[in-house]
Amino acid sequence: MKSLQKLSEFSYGVLLAFFLLALSPEAWAQGTTVHRLGTPGLTAAPGQSVTLAMHFTAAPLPEDYNVFVIFVDASGVNHVPAGADHLPPVATSRWSGTVAYNHTVALPSTMPRGTYSIRVGLYQPRSPWGRVSLGMGTGVTVDDQLRYTVGTLTVGSATSEILQLATLSLSAQPGQSVTLGMRWNAVPQGQDYHVFVHFVNASGTQMPLSGDHLPPVSTATWNGAVSYNRTVTVPSNFPAGQYTIRVGLYPMAAPNTRIALRSGPGVTVDGETRYTVGTLTVGQTQPTTTQVLQLSNPALSAQAGQTVTLGMRWNAVPMSQNYYTFVHFVNASGVQMPLSGDHLPPVDTSVWSGAISYNRSVTVPTNFPAGKYTIRVGLYPTSAPNNRVTLAAGPGVTVDNETRYIVGTLDVTGVTTTPGGPVGQDASQYVLTFSEEFNSGFDTSKWNNHIWYESPNPTINYAVKNGVLKIWPQRDASGRFFNRTIDTDGKYYQTYGFFEMEAKLPVGRGVWPAFWLFNHPGDRRPEIDIMEAYPGGGPNSGWGDANLHPVAFAATVWPNGASNPSAGHKTLQTVDLSAGFHTYAVKWEPGRQTFYFDGQPFWTVNVSMADPMYIMLDLWFGSASGTPDSTTPTGEGNSFEVNYVRAWQFRSSAAASAID
Repeated sequence: MKSLQKLSEFSYGVLLAFFLLALSPEAWAQGTTVHRLGTPGLTAAPGQSVTLAMHFTAAPLPEDYNVFVIFVDASGVNHVPAGADHLPPVATSRWSGTVAYNHTVALPSTMPRGTYSIRVGLYQPRSPWGRVSLGMGTGVTVDDQLRYTVGTLTVGSATSEILQLATLSLSAQPGQSVTLGMRWNAVPQGQDYHVFVHFVNASGTQMPLSGDHLPPVSTATWNGAVSYNRTVTVPSNFPAGQYTIRVGLYPMAAPNTRIALRSGPGVTVDGETRYTVGTLTVGQTQPTTTQVLQLSNPALSAQAGQTVTLGMRWNAVPMSQNYYTFVHFVNASGVQMPLSGDHLPPVDTSVWSGAISYNRSVTVPTNFPAGKYTIRVGLYPTSAPNNRVTLAAGPGVTVDNETRYIVGTLDVTGVTTTPGGPVGQDASQYVLTFSEEFNSGFDTSKWNNHIWYESPNPTINYAVKNGVLKIWPQRDASGRFFNRTIDTDGKYYQTYGFFEMEAKLPVGRGVWPAFWLFNHPGDRRPEIDIMEAYPGGGPNSGWGDANLHPVAFAATVWPNGASNPSAGHKTLQTVDLSAGFHTYAVKWEPGRQTFYFDGQPFWTVNVSMADPMYIMLDLWFGSASGTPDSTTPTGEGNSFEVNYVRAWQFRSSAAASAID
C-alpha cells in the first residue's frame, strides 16, 4: 500500500510539473509587482544618458527573464535605444522581496524632442519571447501588450539657452550697485557649473569687475525658465564708459573650459565663448530723482472681465527706503474707480538704479463701467504715514494735484458675460462648471473659511475687495501667525477636468501660499498641489530671492495623501510671482495630470486618481519657507491675491460627477 501511495504521489508531482510548464509566463509571475521609477519624471537632451531607478516587489520566478525598456512617444511610436533592454543585477529566478537598482540608458543624438512614456516589463530571453504579467504598484498602468508605464521622459534641447538680462541697459555711478536680472531657458547640464559675468570695455578689455557665482538652481538639475537676480558693486575707481556684459558657464574644477550655449534673441557670442546679454554705462550723469515714464504701451483697451498688462517703466535712482507702487484708474469725471494695481516693484526702490521695466497685470471687474480711464501711478511708503513720493515726470507724463503721474489710458469697451475656456486651451473642448470671480464679496454658499479639522480663527486676515480675494499674514490675539484656508469642502467637488487660478503671491519669511485639490474620504487623503510657493527660504533655497520674493513654485501629486510617497514633484523657476498676476492650472485626466503656468504646460505625471476633489486656497506658514518673524510683512498690503478660480469639465464628459 505504501509503495502504491508513493507511486501515486510521484505521478501526481510529475503531472503537476508538466501542467505548470505548460502554462504561459504570466502564471509564473504572480506575486511580483512593478512600481513607478524612483524618479518618475525624467528630463534629458538628445545624446545624454538617463538613469532609471527600477523598483520591483518580487517573488522568485521559474527562470531568468530580461527586463525591457521602451520609450513611447505621443503618437504611440516605440523608441528602444541600444542597451535599454537588460538583465537585472539579481537574476529573476532568485528575486525575493524588494528589488531596486539603477539602469542607465544612453539616448541617441537623433532622439526626437518630446515627452515619452517609459514602459517596462519582463520577457523570456528566447523564442517565443513571451512577456510576463505583473502586479501593478501605485500609479502604474498597463497596456494591452503587457507593457507597464512607470514614468515619463522629456527630451529637450541639447544645450541651455541664454537670454538677455531682464533689464537690458543698466547704468550706475562708481561705487554704486547694479542688479543683473539673469535669465535662461535651461536643460539639465549633467554637472554643476559656475556662471561667469565679465564687463568688457569698448577696446575689448575685460575690466576688474566680476559677478561670478553659482546659480540658485544647480545646473545639473535646472530645467525650463530659470531667472534670478545677481547684484554687483562697481568699484569707486571704475573708469567711466560703456561696457558690454558677457556671461557664460564654466566647470567648478580644472580644466575651466567654457560651455557652448544657445544664444537667445538679441544675444551674441564672442570668440571666447562669452555671451553678450546687456550693457552697463558707468559715470553718466544720473538724475537725483526717480523719473516716471509712460507705459510701454500707453494706450490700452479691454473688455470688462479681461486682464490687461501694464508695462511699467522708470529711470530709477536708489531711494531712502522701499516703497510700494500704486496704480489708479480715474474716470472722465476725475473719480478713482474700484480697480487697483498696487504692488511692490520686483527690485526694491532702496537699491533700484537705471532703467527699471516690468509687467503688472490687472483684471477689469465684470461690472466695470465702459469708458476711458487715465492710469495714474506713483510711490508710497510701506508704513504710515502713507505720504506719496514726489518724482520726476518723463516725456509725455503729467502729474495731478494728488502726486499721481499719468502714464497711459485704459479704454474699457464692453462686457464679457462669461469666462471662456482655460488659458491656452481650446474653449470648445470644455464646459464651465465652477466660476468664482470675487465680484460679489465672500460667497459662503461656495466657500468655507477654515479647513474641516480646525475651528476658524476669529482674527480677520481675509477679504474680498475690488473683485479680488485677499489673504494676508497677520498675528492673532495671542501674537502668533495662524493659517487661513478657504475651500469648497461640502459645497463643490469634481472628478477630472481643468482647474485654474489667477493670483499674485505674498512675500516674506514663513509665508506659504497654495492652490490645491483635496478630499478626505475615510482614511485616505488624495491631493493634487497645483501651486505651492516658499519665498522665505531666500536665494539659497531656490524658492525666493534675496528680498524673500517668490521666484519659484512647485506642483506635487499625492495619490493617497502627503504621509505616503508622492507620485511626482516639479519645481518651476519663474519671474517674481509677487510682482504681478499669473495663472496656475492643472488638466486632470484619467491616468494623467498636466500642470500649466501662464497657459504653458511644464510637467506631466501619469497616475490614476478618481476621487472627486474640492478646491482649496490657503495661506499657511512654515515648511520650506521657514518660520515667520518680525521681518514678515503683515496686513492687506502683502496679500495672497486671487483674481479668479474656475473649473471646467471636458465637454465629452460634462455629465461627470461635478456637484455644486
